[in-house]
Amino acid sequence: MTETPILPAWTLTRAEVCAILDHNTHHPTDKSGMRPIEIKFMELGETGEAGDYQLLGSQETKARIAQWCRDAFACVEVKNEDLDSHFDRVDDLFSTLITCNFQVSQRKIGKDAIVDGACALLARLPAYPPDLQFEYGGKIGPSQADSLWPVEYLIPAQSEDSRGRYGWTNLRTLSRPSTNVVRIALFLTMEPSAAFALTSNYADTLARILDTVTEFCQASTTEHDAQAWFILQAFLWAAWQQTVMSQLWYDATRQLAIGYSFERHNRLISREIPLIMPGRDAVEQRRPGYMCKWAFELLRSDLSSVTQDFRTLFEVYDRHFGDLASRCNLASGQGRLRVCDGKAPGNCERFESENVQIQSAHDFECVGSLCSFLTWDEQSYRSIEGARAVSLEETDGQYLRYCPLSSGTMAVSHVWSHGQGGRPETGFNICLHRRYTALARSLGCTSYWMDTPCIPTDDDLRDEAIGQINDNFINSKLTLLVDRDLMEIDIHPLTLQAEEAILAALVVCDWNIRAWTLLEGMRGRLKLHILCKDNRVISLIDVLSDITSKSNLALISPCLAIQHYTPTQYEISKLTEHDPVTTEQATCLLNHRHPTKDRDVIIIWSLICGTAKVRKTAVDFWKSTIGQLLATGFIISSTERLQDRGFSWAPSRPNLLPPGTDTPNAKQYPAYDGQNSVAGQITADGFKAEWLVCRIRRSRGLPLWFSLQTYSGQSAYYRVYNGGANAKMDLSSRLNLRSVIAPLLKQYRWVALLQPALRERTSSGPVAPPRPFAYQGEAEGPLLVIVGSNDGDEWVWQGVHEWDVKFQLPEFSLEELLIV
Repeated sequence: MTETPILPAWTLTRAEVCAILDHNTHHPTDKSGMRPIEIKFMELGETGEAGDYQLLGSQETKARIAQWCRDAFACVEVKNEDLDSHFDRVDDLFSTLITCNFQVSQRKIGKDAIVDGACALLARLPAYPPDLQFEYGGKIGPSQADSLWPVEYLIPAQSEDSRGRYGWTNLRTLSRPSTNVVRIALFLTMEPSAAFALTSNYADTLARILDTVTEFCQASTTEHDAQAWFILQAFLWAAWQQTVMSQLWYDATRQLAIGYSFERHNRLISREIPLIMPGRDAVEQRRPGYMCKWAFELLRSDLSSVTQDFRTLFEVYDRHFGDLASRCNLASGQGRLRVCDGKAPGNCERFESENVQIQSAHDFECVGSLCSFLTWDEQSYRSIEGARAVSLEETDGQYLRYCPLSSGTMAVSHVWSHGQGGRPETGFNICLHRRYTALARSLGCTSYWMDTPCIPTDDDLRDEAIGQINDNFINSKLTLLVDRDLMEIDIHPLTLQAEEAILAALVVCDWNIRAWTLLEGMRGRLKLHILCKDNRVISLIDVLSDITSKSNLALISPCLAIQHYTPTQYEISKLTEHDPVTTEQATCLLNHRHPTKDRDVIIIWSLICGTAKVRKTAVDFWKSTIGQLLATGFIISSTERLQDRGFSWAPSRPNLLPPGTDTPNAKQYPAYDGQNSVAGQITADGFKAEWLVCRIRRSRGLPLWFSLQTYSGQSAYYRVYNGGANAKMDLSSRLNLRSVIAPLLKQYRWVALLQPALRERTSSGPVAPPRPFAYQGEAEGPLLVIVGSNDGDEWVWQGVHEWDVKFQLPEFSLEELLIV
């Protein structure tokens, strides 16, 4: 009897997983001998044996990768006599990138349980990775539907007419996961205490191999060669996707168990991105019509969405909201809703609109025409010192009355544009008060806090209340998340499908993409609950725990994208002034989130960073950070800079301003955390850091010409990136460089191009030989910082520039600079 495959689309069975485990299990001959490393990933940038490793230069590493790719190509090229076994031959070669010596006898769980766990994990992977487009010679290949492919590349056809017809899902290289993917699943199943981001370097190696294969594919001169390279490309693409998803699942599961850590999070999700990663337009093709483009852009650009596989998320979302029309914008004069363009929050009326109705919402059981308003008892509010909450016992049918906020308070976080906004002086629908009173009592609370009844209009009282927000959400018993889309999801009875719908809605709902609610959700993350249909409530942790343990692994990235709303590993007492949110991470979270009033953006920025005092200006915010370290990769963005001396490098806000009317299509580069780049220090004089630097000196005789500084010496190997490039630059590349810096040569004696240096994962210094830390957002070429100086010691920020990859880059050497 044929064994059932792990996934219907695969040929892999449990027996084959068991065989892989047996083949990779260590069987010691000497019980007293040392145990070998259980799993080791090959580094193509080094050579030698244990204890005698030698690092290879960038060119040597590149050549070694290229040779590996040629060896793999030999397994799949059309003229191969044994083409029918191309998958097995590629898989055998690919398997050499990992060495395994599993010590099954040392585990607390038996062999059968290990195999069952690995099979269950593999079954949660998508059956196929996102499809790739077949290209060669820079042009789209002959029609995939009409062109014949070698039948050995394809799953046997069901009919003679389909024999040799290409289809992404009928490639044999996608008919089962590679042996290495199975090995990783086995290890992550049997080793619950494995290191976080165990496969990060290996995944980066796969990305570099995949990029080289992509280059070979695009350079193919014949269709047969291009097809062979494409088969290899598909194999590696699937392996990269499946490896990253498996690792993200493991890390997300452990973080939920031990507590979220901001210091760790982006190290977990940081990966080199393959060149073939589908672009924004390709990813958006399947986006459901009801899903706001700007909200989705927040998720798509999040580093947690490293695989860019949203197919499962879209299916879940469309199943629950597919029959609804977009409500981003009202088409002028046509009376119908349409989706926004996703380019800026100001282009979506859910962010900036004159039609926002304050206090238009009612509870689902309320007959609106019979509902009265509650206004505040001002004397009751002013009689209390410190944070106030609405008293359940003292409030009557006419006036809101208050009590001190306490550990028995339920904090409510909501979006004003959903109709619950307002101020206590102007009124609050009594049906909403009754809703929150009933919910608070059912959850064991004696009061509730909500901005509408608890933040007055008076400037002094408002400033006082805003200064208490961090403590309010930290010290309350729980936080209730209220959003109109989430309130449409029925959790009675509770099913996994309903929890998946909550996740799909949460990552793109209005509540998640607003700045104030981001702050409230982060401060209330110790016990964050979600209001669903018919006023039923569910804990966010319960939702994420069920999804990480049961759902398709493509939903793990959305889980990670909102883990800043989950409990941390820190004590409550450390979540205020000593909050573990770094400046880089707070900025990254805010780079697509905006408040309704732009004046609040710096206040929110400082509150998320946990500053002891609320800062209202960017200058005050950055002055409060003097003495702190900051990742050089973080400041690579097109965000506006301050003009104050010592802060020309400092972003004036955490998010980008919308494109101007004079440059509506100008490319923008949001800030990312840059965690794996070398860090510098914020000083009173400026930002001092080590960069990869290309110094350019203005020619004395020819003002618009220049000379490049070249680094030489015995230590050049450890100090120089792209060594020897200055002497090899062709005239067109030099002219391009001059066009970039010419305006600055009129003002400064020195101009420098900077790239952040990649940090060694186990230390604070740069890797050796040095390599640039690539910009984490979308850029086709290196994103360079341009600075100017007249003395060569103090440098002034000029902006960022995306280098055109058709021109040669100059040489860069490690150097410490002070940007003032």
